[in-house]
Amino acid sequence: MINKKWGDINMDENEEIDLKDFFRIIWKGKNVIFIVTIIGLIIGYVYTMFFLKPKYTAYTKLIMVQTNTSGDNSKGITQTDVTMNDKLVPTYQSLATTNSVVREVINNLGLNEDEDSLRKKISVTSEKSTQVLIISVTDSNPEMATKIANELSEVFSRKVSEIYKIDNINIVDKAEVPENPSNINHKKDILIFAGGSFVLSIIFVFLKNIFDNTVSSREDIERELNIIVLNEIPDCTELISNNKR
Repeated sequence: MINKKWGDINMDENEEIDLKDFFRIIWKGKNVIFIVTIIGLIIGYVYTMFFLKPKYTAYTKLIMVQTNTSGDNSKGITQTDVTMNDKLVPTYQSLATTNSVVREVINNLGLNEDEDSLRKKISVTSEKSTQVLIISVTDSNPEMATKIANELSEVFSRKVSEIYKIDNINIVDKAEVPENPSNINHKKDILIFAGGSFVLSIIFVFLKNIFDNTVSSREDIERELNIIVLNEIPDCTELISNNKR
């Protein structure tokens, strides 16, 4: 077996790292790891508390159900209706953010922004294995996010009726003013910064040791040469310097 030394890590010909050496390196650099992690935690706290601009998301739910206009309520919903609605879900998701729909919302609410800017705030998703559409709007103003979400759902419903000549979009839940920001989670953000700093500090300590080929202690000699050091010569540099004075 051919062994070679990278810092405090023993590498064999297959470059396998001895876990004992790895953990010894981590322990050796524990002060650096601790300090960097604390710095990351502090930066995360300052960023999430003072620099992260809060944004609020309002949600409105719509369901795709064919309205019976014939007056015969005994038929209910047929399998054909369900199948058709399933196929229309992707189309409706795209239709909700088209220029004509977004432009009408802007005009109705008198918004001072362009279509592309508003479209970026809108998200249209569907609940898995259901015919429920969720329209969400994110804005720095919670009241404005709510107004846009509700107006968008109304305009979208009318647009579907105009295009397909069917009335199969019904608003289940209107958007309510959100109380808490959707982009801020103080504990999560702080932990992400602290965790990232912890990982980076470990990588730094590890790489620093890999490229360090110096012998810095008696333990290095005993470990690498498999011998026992009987004595050590103290560093008298400072003592000699003081005597010269």
